[in-house]
Amino acid sequence: MEERRAMLFAVSSICEEVATRDSVSAEYASSSTSRSLRPTLSPDALQVLTEVAMKQLELVAHDLQHFAHHANRRTISPEDVMLTARRQAGLVQNLVAYQRQHCLTNSTGGGSTKSKRKRKDSLD
Repeated sequence: MEERRAMLFAVSSICEEVATRDSVSAEYASSSTSRSLRPTLSPDALQVLTEVAMKQLELVAHDLQHFAHHANRRTISPEDVMLTARRQAGLVQNLVAYQRQHCLTNSTGGGSTKSKRKRKDSLD
């Protein structure tokens, strides 16, 4: 129940932010001085949007678990996230950029345990 409230708040905040940003952009683009009227999101529409987001996240979580399981891992990796997003080129580009900016600098050299074993065996 707590997750649902948090998701409801997040969806509401995102909708408000986008509507405000778009409204401000439209005001700058128009030459009229009157304030543009933007539609508001009804509570029912907010509930439906939140439900759609929750269902989509459940599907993504399910896919991530299966990709990690298929690779014989108990931890979901960034590669699993990329596989989940593979059909949405724009999303993949954003994820790659985010990974380069945030994750690679914090990386410890990683790699799979198989490749570590191979390197260790080749040294012996």
